[in-house]
Amino acid sequence: MARRANSHATLNGLHSGTLKKKPNSRRQWTRGSNSNPRVYSARIAVLLLCFTVLPGTFLSSQTTTVQHVGRLPTSLHAASLPSNRPFDYVLIIVMENKNFNQINGSSSAPYLNQLAHNYSLATRYSACDHPSLPNYMCLTGGNNYFSGTNCSPIGLCTTGNSSIVDRIESAGLTWRAYMEDMPAPCYKSSIGNYTFLTNPFIFYQSIGTNSTRCANHVVPANSGGKGLPDDNLINALGSTSTASNYMWLTPNLCNNMHDCSISKGDNYLSKLVPSILASYVFRAQKAALFITFDEGYRQYPSDYVYTVWAGPAINTHYMSSIQYSHYSLLASLEAAWALQPLTTKDQGSPSMMEFLHPQLIPHAPLSANFTFSPENPDTGVIVNFSGSVVGGAQPYEYNWSFGDGGRGIGQDIVYSYKVAGIYASSLTVTDASKHTATTSKAISIDTDPAPTGICLRCLNPTFPRTLGLLVSFAVGVAIPLALSPMVSKRIRRCPEPRDRMQ
Repeated sequence: MARRANSHATLNGLHSGTLKKKPNSRRQWTRGSNSNPRVYSARIAVLLLCFTVLPGTFLSSQTTTVQHVGRLPTSLHAASLPSNRPFDYVLIIVMENKNFNQINGSSSAPYLNQLAHNYSLATRYSACDHPSLPNYMCLTGGNNYFSGTNCSPIGLCTTGNSSIVDRIESAGLTWRAYMEDMPAPCYKSSIGNYTFLTNPFIFYQSIGTNSTRCANHVVPANSGGKGLPDDNLINALGSTSTASNYMWLTPNLCNNMHDCSISKGDNYLSKLVPSILASYVFRAQKAALFITFDEGYRQYPSDYVYTVWAGPAINTHYMSSIQYSHYSLLASLEAAWALQPLTTKDQGSPSMMEFLHPQLIPHAPLSANFTFSPENPDTGVIVNFSGSVVGGAQPYEYNWSFGDGGRGIGQDIVYSYKVAGIYASSLTVTDASKHTATTSKAISIDTDPAPTGICLRCLNPTFPRTLGLLVSFAVGVAIPLALSPMVSKRIRRCPEPRDRMQ
């Protein structure tokens, strides 16, 4: 049994490729009895090959860098506002509890009808729910939160969901909500003709429970607290430094027609709106005024309420019968300012871009491209250039620079080069909004990228390294083969070891 075990040990040594020195032999290195000297020499050659050729092959290749991929942030970051946004300022006024037919053509509302005639009227614009508060939530949060109730007292209903002003802040824009007759900023009770139920912003936890944010953004519209003039709002419209991008106005319960007549509310608007339209922001900036009613007396989506767009960014003498709703106001703001939708309701609602001036409707970013043929023309050969545009607003103006001092105008143009060389030809496109996009390409004139008689492979910068590997390989193979007879002769002189266990 001991002899068999020793035999197994010897085989294990052979399979593992190790050389073991026998403790009592005369400086003799043992190998298996069937080993061939030429095989041994070949093994040495392979080892040398591994130490010469393979390191040069693998270590010289490109290093792959492994990067840890982090999770995408879930918080909102500043959005990139469209450069051709249709308006920079919007003011929203919400009136109370009147059907479309109660206002449209009514002798009690001459100013509202005149305003709609001069600007734009939506004839099929629907409120979203009953009673009032859920509609205010639709207008600001994209959902009829607290459906069927007015949630009084104030602490009974709040929501942790986002509102449109959160999206506006995330885009780097400003906002402020003006409440007529509210006695103090962020006032959360009812007093006189002011009620918190027409102040949707305090129902969002991110505003109502943040006293600093609420007090800075939800403020009285008037300093006197008794209706017009809404001096805090009008004064803010006097400068871009005091006006907010998003402004909201809730009139008091009499002026919004909730507690008083249609004629009372219409008279209020006839005094307020001209002051708004005459302000600096509405005269010198891209601004829009949006007036609607919170609800009528029918059911969504046919609870049509009188809705008017006015201001310098709005079409004049325009009317549309397309179906819209309170969610469409949010969709319009999101489209104009590239904001993320709040809910599937505003995301799935049509925006009201048709009411804006055509040249002010947002377009995709302007980008230009062009092709030319032939690819490698000779001097004097006509080259055909053709430009193309994506985005922007038509019409487009195409301006070419051919890199040799030559220029041209037009979408498709021909040109010939007189001197051989490589030129950077470029196309600049200008759209109707005066936005520009430029693109450039290199064109080779009478230059052969692979002249006859030149070996491109020979010019490869990796060739010296390849030659060095071939030399290493030759040396690694030649030396063992040259030493093979000497090794073989030495091994033949060594007597076979005797097995001590015999």
